[in-house]
Amino acid sequence: MKKIFFLLLLLLFVSCNSNRNFCGTYRSNFAQLGFFVTQIKFNTDSTVKFNKAGDLMNEELKGKFKISRNNIAYIEFDKLKYDYALDTLSMGELLEKPIDTNQFQNMPLYDLKFEDGIPYHLKFKIKYNKLLVYNIQTGKIVRRSKGSKNIAKFYLKKIAN
Repeated sequence: MKKIFFLLLLLLFVSCNSNRNFCGTYRSNFAQLGFFVTQIKFNTDSTVKFNKAGDLMNEELKGKFKISRNNIAYIEFDKLKYDYALDTLSMGELLEKPIDTNQFQNMPLYDLKFEDGIPYHLKFKIKYNKLLVYNIQTGKIVRRSKGSKNIAKFYLKKIAN
């Protein structure tokens, strides 16, 4: 009887895995290539703020996230009004029209993908208050990355709630 009770209690704890424990700010454990630091803030309302900065680059994006049953966080960045509007212009119209480069600020440079019906630009594996990074091209988890001095384990660790 005690074994069944403990088994049910264990199943209850496992099934109650909520976003509240997951939400917070995560930052890369070291600067990739000696320059690039990634920081992500997951909010309890399922919104996310993504920041990747280093050298002469600063990428700040906002969006929303969803967590799958197998502990993968999918991030879909907000699209801007003009994302698709430029695709409808002909080459002649593009040459005649002045281009406003300000409209491309904070525009996601990541392709929209789908997995199990979930749209996403980036995905991360959640494991022990860490986020393991998936490679954009291969879809495999990045185990090691080059830092300023050597190659080391790479992940994003939780720094604040």
